[in-house]
Amino acid sequence: MNKFIVADSANCIGCHACEVACVTSHRQDSWPQLRRDFLPRIHVYFSRNVSNATTCRHCNDAPCVRACPTQALSFANDSVELKEARCIGCKNCVLACPFGAIEMVANDDGMPQLAQKCDLCSQHSSGQQACVASCPTQALRLMDESSINQLRTARQTCSALERPLDGVRGARRNAMLSKPPRVGAKKIAADARQQHFGEIYQPLSERDAEYESERCLYCAQKAWCNWTCPLHNSIPDFIRLVNEGKIIEAAELCHQSSSLPEICGRVCPQDRLCEGACTLKNEGGPVAIGNLERYITDTALAMGWRPTVSEVAPRQERVAVIGAGPAGLGCADILVRAGVHVDVFDRHPEIGGLLTFGIPPFKLDKNVLERRREIFSAMGINFHLNQEVGRDVAFDDLLKNYDAVFLGVGTYGLMAAGLEGETAPGVIQALPFLIASTREVMGLEESTEYPLTDIKGKRVVVLGGGDTAMDCLRTAVRRGAESVTCAYRRDELSMPGSKKEVVNAREEGVKFEFNVQPQRIQLNRKGQVSAVEMIRTKMGEPGPDGRRRPQPIPDSGFELKADILIMAFGFQAHDMPWLRGHGIKLDRWGQIMTGGKGRGTTQTSHDKIYAGGDAVTGADLVVTAMVTGRQAASEMLAQFRAREAV
Repeated sequence: MNKFIVADSANCIGCHACEVACVTSHRQDSWPQLRRDFLPRIHVYFSRNVSNATTCRHCNDAPCVRACPTQALSFANDSVELKEARCIGCKNCVLACPFGAIEMVANDDGMPQLAQKCDLCSQHSSGQQACVASCPTQALRLMDESSINQLRTARQTCSALERPLDGVRGARRNAMLSKPPRVGAKKIAADARQQHFGEIYQPLSERDAEYESERCLYCAQKAWCNWTCPLHNSIPDFIRLVNEGKIIEAAELCHQSSSLPEICGRVCPQDRLCEGACTLKNEGGPVAIGNLERYITDTALAMGWRPTVSEVAPRQERVAVIGAGPAGLGCADILVRAGVHVDVFDRHPEIGGLLTFGIPPFKLDKNVLERRREIFSAMGINFHLNQEVGRDVAFDDLLKNYDAVFLGVGTYGLMAAGLEGETAPGVIQALPFLIASTREVMGLEESTEYPLTDIKGKRVVVLGGGDTAMDCLRTAVRRGAESVTCAYRRDELSMPGSKKEVVNAREEGVKFEFNVQPQRIQLNRKGQVSAVEMIRTKMGEPGPDGRRRPQPIPDSGFELKADILIMAFGFQAHDMPWLRGHGIKLDRWGQIMTGGKGRGTTQTSHDKIYAGGDAVTGADLVVTAMVTGRQAASEMLAQFRAREAV
C-alpha cells in the first residue's frame, strides 16, 4: 500500500507550522525570497473554531496517475511521484484529484505553470517528512501498512475491552493552548499622555517579559510568526532565550536578521504581521512579540552590550549610501559587517529619515535614533549629515569615487486631493506638519522648508485613515487643538493603519467620521479654510485591489467645521534631478525601477547603482524598507566577490 500523511483535526492548533516546514524543506531549509514563492504542498483550513491540514493522499489507485498523458505521475516507492520534467501543464491531474491536493504553480516569472504535490519530502536529506516532524501537537502522522495495522489492532483491543478509543479528544491541543491571557506593555493614562510627547508605552519589566515569553507555544523553530515578519526574525528562538534569561544571546540573535530591532519593536505594526499570525491570537491574545523585541535590545544595551565587527577583515571596496532611513541603514549595516567602507549621506541633521522626522516622538523617542547612530558609528559607518545630494554633494562624484551607490531616498512627494481651495491658508500637508512638530520637540531650528503651524485652540480636521493620519491626529491633540476629527471615506474595518493606533487616538479624544468623502473646501472672507463640505458614502463592490470602493449617498451632504485641514493621503516619489543622465529607469509613478533579467533584485539599470525602500516600492513599512536595503548589500557583496574570482 502507499504511504500518506493523515491529520487529526482534534489536535490541530492551526499554527501553520506544517506549511512553513513544507516550503522551507523544499528550499534547502531556507526562506523564500519572495512572498509569492511561498507555495506549500500541505494546507491548513479553518472553519469556526476548528482547523485541519490536508495534503495528497497518495491513493493506491490514484486518478491523477491515470489522467496524466505523459506519465509525469506514477506509482513508485510506496507513493505517487511527480517527475516535473515530464509535466506539460495540462491540468488533467488537478481535475482528476478528488482532494484538491494538486496545484499548478510557476517557479519563476515567465515560466509555465506545472503541477506540484506532496512528495513526502523524498528529496530531503533528513529522510523525514517535514510537516510531520514540525507539528507541535503530533496532529500529523505518516501512515503506511505497518502503522495502519498497529492502529487497527489498538482499536480492536479497546473495543474488546470496552475502553474509550483515544481518551479525551484533542487533549494535546487543549494542553498546548492552555496559556494565561496576554498582558503586554502598559500604557500611560490618556489624560496624562495628551500633555507631552513622550512614548506612551512603558517598557516591559523583567517580570512582565518573563510572563509574556512563558506564553509562547514555540510552535516551531521556523514558525508562522517569523514567516510573516518581512525580516524573518527568529521570533520563537529569541523569545525562548528571554525565558531562559539569556538577554545578550537574544540581542545577538535579533541583530542577525534586523538592523534596528529596538526601533521595529516600537513602530512595526505587529498586529498586522508577527502578532497577527500568532497561534494564540484568538486564545487569550497574541504573545507581545514587539514589546519583547524592544525589551531585548534596550536591556542588552543598558547592560553594556554592543554589536561588534572587530574581527571582520576590511575589504577594498567603498560604497556610498544616499539616505539614512531604514533602507539605507539596513544596507550600511550588512556592508560594514562584511568589512566594506561605507559612507552614508543624508540631508537631515539626524539619521532615521522619516523614522526620525515623520514618526512622532510619542511613538518613537528620538534618543533611540541618537543611540543607534552612535552604535553604527562605532561599527565603522561614516555618517555625513546635513549633506544633500545635488546640493552639497555631486552625484557624479559619488559614482566616480565609489564601487557602488545605494539609493535609499524615501518618498517625500506630497499627494494632493484635487479639491477646490486646497492651496488656501489653513490647509496643510501631513508630512511637513509632522516634520515641523518633531524638529521643534527635538530642539532643532525651525526650517523654512517645514514651518511650524500653530493649532492651539483651533478645530483640526484630518483627511485620511492610515498611520500618518493617526500620527497627525495625535500630534494635534498634544499641540492643544480645541477639537480633532478624523474624516475617512471608508468604514472603520477598511482603515489601512494599525488598529492599536486608532484605539490610542480615540482614548486621547479624537473624534472619527467614517464613510464620508470631501467635496469642497469652504473659505471665510479672509480666504482661510473654515469648513469642509462632505458627503456620506456606503461601501460598494471591491476594486482590483480587493478593497471595497466607497459610493456617495445622494443628498447626504453636510459641513465639517475646520480652522486647520490636514491632508494625510500618503506620500509619493519626489523629483531627483541629479539622477537624470545616468540611465536610471523610473516607473509611471516616478519610482526607481530595479531588477530584471540578468540583474539583482535591487540593481537599477545602471550597473553601479542599487536602490530600495519607499523610493522603489512606494510608501511602505519600516521593516520592508530595511529588507530591501539588506538585500541590496548582499547583492553588492556577491558582485564584489564575483569580481575577485575572475
